[in-house]
Amino acid sequence: MRAGRARPAHGPGGAVPGRPQGHRFQGVLRRLAGQGVFAGVLALACLASVLPNEEVMGVARLPTSRIPAEPDDLFEDIGPSAGIRFVHQFCHRKIASILLSNGSGGAVLDYDRDGWMDLYLVNWGPLEGVTAKEFGTRREPNRLYRNRGDGTFEDATERAGLAGRGFSSAVAAGDYDNDGHTDLYVVNVGPNALYRNRGDGTFEDVTARAGVADAGTGISAVFLDADRDGRLDLFVANYLTFDPSTVSEQNPGAYPGPLAYPGEANVLYRNRGDGTFEDVTRASGLHAPGHRAMSVSAFDCDRDGDTDLYVSNDDTPNALWLNDGAGRFRDAAIESGVAFNAIGEAPGSMNAAFGDANGDGLMDMYVTRLGYGSLYMRNALDRYDDRMWASGLGRLTQKYVGWGGIFLDFDNDTDADLFIANGDAFTLEGTHTLLLENDGAGRFSDASIRGGAFFRKAINGRGAAVADFDNDGRLDVVLTALADRVFVLRNRGSSGNHWLKLSFEGTRSSRDGFGALVTVSAGDRTWHGEALCPVGFLMQGDKRVHFGLGGVTRVDRVSVRWPSGRRQELTDVAVDRVVHLREPFEGSSE
Repeated sequence: MRAGRARPAHGPGGAVPGRPQGHRFQGVLRRLAGQGVFAGVLALACLASVLPNEEVMGVARLPTSRIPAEPDDLFEDIGPSAGIRFVHQFCHRKIASILLSNGSGGAVLDYDRDGWMDLYLVNWGPLEGVTAKEFGTRREPNRLYRNRGDGTFEDATERAGLAGRGFSSAVAAGDYDNDGHTDLYVVNVGPNALYRNRGDGTFEDVTARAGVADAGTGISAVFLDADRDGRLDLFVANYLTFDPSTVSEQNPGAYPGPLAYPGEANVLYRNRGDGTFEDVTRASGLHAPGHRAMSVSAFDCDRDGDTDLYVSNDDTPNALWLNDGAGRFRDAAIESGVAFNAIGEAPGSMNAAFGDANGDGLMDMYVTRLGYGSLYMRNALDRYDDRMWASGLGRLTQKYVGWGGIFLDFDNDTDADLFIANGDAFTLEGTHTLLLENDGAGRFSDASIRGGAFFRKAINGRGAAVADFDNDGRLDVVLTALADRVFVLRNRGSSGNHWLKLSFEGTRSSRDGFGALVTVSAGDRTWHGEALCPVGFLMQGDKRVHFGLGGVTRVDRVSVRWPSGRRQELTDVAVDRVVHLREPFEGSSE
């Protein structure tokens, strides 16, 4: 484990002092045993959604104030000045249980179809048996921030009807009814919620009618077209069955780790096309009750035209579910080399990020963990090699606990760099975020100094997502933090490198085009990408597919293979712009 702490115990009840090795809850929670009154003075109160400098009764720790950028900083913290004032509601004195270690996230989306990326953030609140009763009784709302297109956002929560309910963890955004408007699925501890976008700036709660409440301990979800019928299905990742009376026998005084609790099965809902879903978990081969998911990612692992799933588990081997093309899956994680880390362990995995780390045209994976993370490089044998140490990432990340990790070409120099949200699993003190630069061959160096003042600030980071809020081709980042405000980092890079961004609209395929495979060619250089529901730990990023082009001033060819099998090609494409691709009604198909 990091920072000199002992490694997690791998038996039932094993725990690391201070660090939760999982975060799930199902059924009725019992009250936490031994919940006492204040010990001396108030250490931490229930944080509300307020301005960072606003005083709130009972709050002993105010959110982090704005972090001023220096002139040469690559990233600037703009959240408060841009009008994004969301603060994660914590409602406890400390990280006292595995559930309290996780945090909450949100989604980057264009809910009003104006071409500007908006932001939806979900919140916690009081939860019987988990949070402390003395820290408030009112749940602060989830928040929808509408991008005005001028560098500022307006709070559209009330008009949209998206205040939400319960103890929320994550969001998946996708157009499940193919009406052209992005809908939202909110994952909660307890019943989840599906909000249908009416297209007029408002949403309606259709959870009961759709049949997707899944009243477990949800932690992640992703939209995908599992059976290639042109409709988005929904995979919900569940964590563990939390019992507040459970204590750690191996580490008295510490909260128990994930193996002290039963795992909770994930769920696959098949979209019937009439506004309702059916549970096809067992029929699809995805029933795995012993897993303890932290996040799920959907991508075409073998680029065979169907969507596969990678589930990051807590102290349980990760799963790579390969799709047979008809919506039936098998776990190929062990044979593919992505179930364990490089030393054969299965420490708590938080998140999988996808990108071509070494420029060979194959999609690689970076997995953040409590223990040693992994950089799984895909090889010519359709398997993966863990290059965590050879890449330099082992040395750069070993003292941190990584949560949200994302690939992004922050300087548009053609290669996939890394942004890693780190945080303390046991205390609210926080640690540093990492910005790591790729040399193009899959070797990384620390670029945090170049990143700027934000990377010198201790933050208890959790979720991270890519966005391009100002459509300037320089990738921005959203970072959520435990018991703190959200951080919106504007990319101010001045490299002069070029870029191309693609958005997708399916006709025969799902409206979002999730699963479309794209190849961009310019001269002797080729890039590969995929339209997908870009879910990471707690967060979903900008679904538009971005390519950093370096000095390329004209793209020779953009080739797309849609999930329906139809193929599309554009030639002589101008750079430094967003290109909208609509699936042709006629044309070649497989």
